[in-house]
Amino acid sequence: MRLNDVQCRGPWPVTLTAMALMLFTVPGLAASRIDEIRTIVVQKGLQAPTPKALEALNENNLDAGLQAMDLYARYVPPAHLTDNASHSVHLGAEFFVHNSRAWVRPDPGGPADKAGVPEIGELRAINGKRMDGGGLATISSVLDKAIQSDFVGIIVAKRPGGRSKRYKVKPAAYQLPSITWRRVGTVLVLHINEFVAHDTAPGLSARLKALVRPGDRVVFDLRGCPGGDLYEALEIAGMFVPAGRPLVLTNDRSNKIQTFRSPRGKKQQSPFLLLIDSRTASAAEILVGILQYHGLAHVVGERSYGKCVSQTLFPLSDRGGLWLTTLAVNFPNNMSCNGAGIAPDILFPDISVTKTENIVNKISLEKIRSH
Repeated sequence: MRLNDVQCRGPWPVTLTAMALMLFTVPGLAASRIDEIRTIVVQKGLQAPTPKALEALNENNLDAGLQAMDLYARYVPPAHLTDNASHSVHLGAEFFVHNSRAWVRPDPGGPADKAGVPEIGELRAINGKRMDGGGLATISSVLDKAIQSDFVGIIVAKRPGGRSKRYKVKPAAYQLPSITWRRVGTVLVLHINEFVAHDTAPGLSARLKALVRPGDRVVFDLRGCPGGDLYEALEIAGMFVPAGRPLVLTNDRSNKIQTFRSPRGKKQQSPFLLLIDSRTASAAEILVGILQYHGLAHVVGERSYGKCVSQTLFPLSDRGGLWLTTLAVNFPNNMSCNGAGIAPDILFPDISVTKTENIVNKISLEKIRSH
């Protein structure tokens, strides 16, 4: 399940559903992929598509046609469902663009980290090809070829305009864990990379139990986290929010509102800081919004992406899939982060490209001075 930012508009018109089924299913004949997608959108989607939008959908405008009905709907080809490996997984590093510059951030313990690539750095070149000002499409295209080599040469500068250094990274069959961690003095920083069903919540609980020492402060780093499973985020929130208090309200296609509350049980000590940036999205925003609403942590960084609805992956007969928005998610005050994102309690410009140690030290000094 993924979270996106389309709001529910109430019950579906029965006449539209019936009409769509008559138009796009023919007894005795196998439905085409487009017909199949149209039927799923009508039967399962959170918002009712217009007849015009349904009719306009075809193989030549599949992406644009889906987004005209659901901003975050997308078709997933069969190969992408069976091969989840990405460039960042092969090298154990995240590549992104910030302020028109390309950056790289290695995963703790991954191939790039083991090769000595700094925690955050400006990406200058990959295998001799300059990346200055290069967009994500350029980076992806170069990496497609680079990761087929025995080694990938990455030139990185620790800061913009600074001296650069070449690092030799060996691509590996590396799977990014849902949680990675590092220590900054007495601060334990837990980076939630993705909310994976039945994995992230128990993994976080186990790490808190095994790694937290007396006197430690805990920071959740959600910078660049794209989200993931909604219910995993709710389970994590329930580890901190007092029992019985509301976490979120969900609204489905029939306009049924359901309230999720924090379960009973022993609660964990709340994190000291939550780090977010403009790429923090979906389930990550839900977790941040819940903890912020209940006053359980200071949110530091930049306004988050702004996607507070849930998506479901529907399998198709061609072995591909359709991501479709099926659930709207609001916080206990009935507010949503759709479009607006989560506003930080403490603004920290350029947090995406700042070392964790510098963030923690600066925020700690500010808190000391404020008292």
